[in-house]
Order: sequence, then structure tokens, then C-alpha cells
Amino acid sequence: MPCDVPRPILSRPAPTPRDRRDLERARRAGAAARQQGRPALDIALAQVGAAFDQAAIVNALKLRVERSFRLGPQHPAVRARFSARAQLMFGRSLDQAIALTERAWREERKAFQLAAAFGRGSRLSLDVLSELRIALRLMRAKQMQAQFPAILAALCEGPIAMAAE
Repeated sequence: MPCDVPRPILSRPAPTPRDRRDLERARRAGAAARQQGRPALDIALAQVGAAFDQAAIVNALKLRVERSFRLGPQHPAVRARFSARAQLMFGRSLDQAIALTERAWREERKAFQLAAAFGRGSRLSLDVLSELRIALRLMRAKQMQAQFPAILAALCEGPIAMAAE
């Protein structure tokens, strides 16, 4: 009689790196469709649907924010993307910057919806604000309030003062 050791209830598999989650989710969706005996076209559609669903969009946003953190505030691409917004936050606390960014994001979202209704919407400004919202929330979660003024100063200094908005 084999001895099966039960897994503890609270154990979880090791977290997968964020950049592989979309691929794994698409593979699981394809495997589930295959187990149901669905045709090959339905399996492919399930995989494509899982690869480009709302979870994939959120994951891509988080990947962009993580990339910005890895590059750091001195990197020219990060400075070009966020320096204009950082100048608006200069002299404020992290919590004040989060509130300011939330307000700006809501206003920009409304403006984009209105402009998109007339066929003239540009998502760039909204994307920058979305990335900034996530980055600021992450900084608050990591308790980086003390480093926040130095990060703003690094984003605002130097010749790159135009944003990619």
C-alpha cells in the first residue's frame, strides 16, 4: 500500500515570474479546452483569449512598472516618461502625490472617453498616469516615503524635461 503524504492545506506553489504568467494562463486555457474535447479552432481561440484578456492587460501594466523600477529614476527613458508629472509632485509627500495622481487619472480618463467618442482619443497620457498610479502605490506598500523626495529630484533634474505624453 503506497503511502501518499497529503500536502499541507496552506502550501502554495512557488510564485512564477510575472513575465511567464500570461503564457502559462494561455496554456492552461488550451489544456482545459482540449480536455473538454473541443475542436482545434476552439482550443486556439481559448488560448488567444486567455493571452489577451483583462488579466493580461493588467499584467503588462505591472511589467512596465517593474521595468521602470529596474531602470531607476536616472534612466533617460524613465525620466522622459515621468519627469513632467514628477515636477507637478515636487515638494509633496508620497500620499499627496498619490491623491494628485488619482485625481489626474480620473480626469484624464473622462477626457479620453470623450475624445474617443469623437474618434480623436490618445491613450499615451492615460497610460503614463496608469503606470504612475501603480508605481506610487507600490512605493507606499514598500514604505518608500523617505526615498520619495530623492526619486522625484532624480526625475526632475537635468536636460530631459519633456515628457513622452
